[in-house]
Amino acid sequence: MQKLNKFNQYLLERYPTIWNTKIVWMLLAALVFHIVFFIIGYVSHIDPVSLQKYSVKDDYFRNGVIFIHLIISILLIVGWLLMMLKNNAFKNFYPTSKGKLFGQFVQYFIIIFSCTTFYFSYMTGFRMFINNKYPDQEMAKNVDVINRTAPFLSQNIESYTLENRLFPKPFFDLYCENNIEKIDRNKKFFVYYNRVYQYYTLYSKKSYQKDKKGNFIPPNPEYSNKIQPAYSDEKEKFETFYYKKDVVDLSSQIQTTQPSFYNFSEIFYDYDFKSFDDGVGAVDVDANYYDKNSPDYILKNKKAVINQKTAVLLNSKNSAELEKLFEDFLSISKTYSVRNNLNAKKWVSMIYSKDNPNFEVRYFIKDYGGKTRIDEDAYYEETVAVDSVVVAADYPNENDIRDSIKISEFNPEINQQLAPDKYVKNNMTEYYYLSENMKDLLKNVDSVKKDDFFSDNVHIYIWIAFFLSTFIFGFRITGLRSLLFSVISAGVLTLSITLITVFYGLTFRGQEEFFVAYFVLFIGLVILLIPLLKMNMTNKMVSSVLINISLNGFVLLVLLIFAIISIHQKAACQIPVTHIDYDYTYQNCPNIFEDLGFMISYIILILGFVFMYFYTAILQKWKAMPE
Repeated sequence: MQKLNKFNQYLLERYPTIWNTKIVWMLLAALVFHIVFFIIGYVSHIDPVSLQKYSVKDDYFRNGVIFIHLIISILLIVGWLLMMLKNNAFKNFYPTSKGKLFGQFVQYFIIIFSCTTFYFSYMTGFRMFINNKYPDQEMAKNVDVINRTAPFLSQNIESYTLENRLFPKPFFDLYCENNIEKIDRNKKFFVYYNRVYQYYTLYSKKSYQKDKKGNFIPPNPEYSNKIQPAYSDEKEKFETFYYKKDVVDLSSQIQTTQPSFYNFSEIFYDYDFKSFDDGVGAVDVDANYYDKNSPDYILKNKKAVINQKTAVLLNSKNSAELEKLFEDFLSISKTYSVRNNLNAKKWVSMIYSKDNPNFEVRYFIKDYGGKTRIDEDAYYEETVAVDSVVVAADYPNENDIRDSIKISEFNPEINQQLAPDKYVKNNMTEYYYLSENMKDLLKNVDSVKKDDFFSDNVHIYIWIAFFLSTFIFGFRITGLRSLLFSVISAGVLTLSITLITVFYGLTFRGQEEFFVAYFVLFIGLVILLIPLLKMNMTNKMVSSVLINISLNGFVLLVLLIFAIISIHQKAACQIPVTHIDYDYTYQNCPNIFEDLGFMISYIILILGFVFMYFYTAILQKWKAMPE
C-alpha cells in the first residue's frame, strides 16, 4: 500500500493530469477484464457442437456475454468518474494550458475505449482457440476428404440428375438445356420422368452498348431476330452473350438418365464461394449453374474436379478404397461431433452392387436425426424441385394440363414411372447424417479465422468513447447546470427544426432534403461561430450552452457536410437520367459514402480531435469571463 501511495504522490507531483484522470489505474483495471474476456473467448467453444450453428461470431451477443460486458463497463466508468470528479483543477482556476486540457480529453477517450472494448479480447481468445484446435493444414486435408465423400451421401436427388454432370470434358464444354419449351424435338434429347435434357454447343458475342436503363443491349442480328441467349456474363464495360448453336448427341457418354452418382458435381464446402450459398461452395441446387447474371467459371472448374474424382473412384470399382474414404470421413465427423449413424461397410454396400453398373442412386440417407422430420411432406416438395414442368396438382389448371401433355410427348411412359419425390420416399433408409451441422462447423471455423471482426465493429466503440468523452469533458469544464441546460436546449432545437421541416414540406413540397440539410447546417454554424467570434456579446450561461452543443455536435456537423455532398451528387446524377427513364433515376450514381466507406468514420474522428485541440482556447476564454 505504501508503494501505491508513493506512486500516486509521484504522479501528483510530476504528472498531475495523469494523476487526476486516474488513467494508469483504469488501464490496469481494464487490462484485467480484457484478460478475463480473452479467457472466456478461448474456452467458449471447446465443444465442437457449439460450432454447429449459424454464425458463432454472434454468440457474444446471443449467449448473454454482452450483458456481462455492459455491467462491467458501466461499473468501471462510474467508479472512475466518482474518483476523478473529486478534483477539478480547471473549475478551481488552477493554471491550465491548452495542451493539458486537450490531454485530459484524450485520456478520457482512451479510458472509455479501453473499458468498453472487451468484445475484441473475447474474439481474440476465440480466434486463438480456433487456430490451435483447427490448424489450417489439418482443416485443408479434412475438407478435401469431406468434399470427396459428400457425393455419396445421397441426401438430395436433385444433386444427381443429368444437368449436374461436368465430366468428362464434353459435359463441361456444352450447355445443357432443360427447359421443355426450348427443346428441339427433331434432335437428340434425354428424358428422366418429367425432365428433358438437350446438349448444345455455344457461340459468344460481346456487347458494349447500353440501353436507357443501363443494361447492355444484346448484339445483332440475334437481338433483332428475338433470339434469347442461353446465358450472359456481365463485366464492368461489356457483357458477353452466349447463344446456342448445334445439338450434340452424347449417347455414348450417357449410360442412364436416372439419378446417378456419376452426375454429382456439387462442392460440399469451399469458403471462397460463401457468397454463392452462405458459406457452402456449391450454388443452390435448384438454380441453373449457368446463372444469367453471374456465371462463375472458377466455381465450375472446382465442381468439375469433384465430378471427375467421383467418376474415377466409381470406375475403379474398388470397394476397399471407397470404404477407406468413408472411414476417414466418419472419423472426422466423430472428431467434430457431427451426429450420424452411418457405417462404412453398409454405406459401401448401398453404392456398389452387381445389378447397378451405372451407379444409379437407389438409396437415400436422411439429413435429420430421429424417425420423423417436422413437416416432412413439405421437405420432399422443396427438395425434389421440378425443372421442366409444373407438377400436376389435385385440381390441375389449364397450364398443368398443357404441360402434362407436353411432357407425355417426350416421355410416353411417364404414367408408368415413379415420380422423383415418391422414389426418394420409397428408398429412404434409416441412416442419417446431419450434413448442415458439418457445413456450419466448417464455415464457422473459417469465419473466425479469416473474417475481420475488428474493422466491422470498432467504429461503434470509437464513437461511444468519443461522445462519452465530449459529454464528460463538457461537464468538467462548464458544470452540471450548464450541461443540463445544453441538453434541454438541444432537445428544443431538434423539436423546432422538425416542426419547421414539416411545415415546409406541407407548404412548399419538393427539395425537402436540401432545405433540412442547409437549415441544420446554418443553425450549426451559428452555434459554432458565436463562441468563436461573439462570446462577449452573450452571458456566461448562454455561452456555456453553445460550447457544450459545439463540443458534442461538431462531428455531427462534419457528417452533415458529407451528407450534403451526397445529396448534391444524387441530384446531379438525377437530372440527366430522369429525362430518359423515370424508373432508373439513380443508375450508377457516385456517392461519397460508398466511395469512402468506413474511411469517413476515421476522417470525422481525426477532425473531431483536431477541433477539440483548437477549441480548448475557447474554453479558456470562456472560463475567464465574469460570472
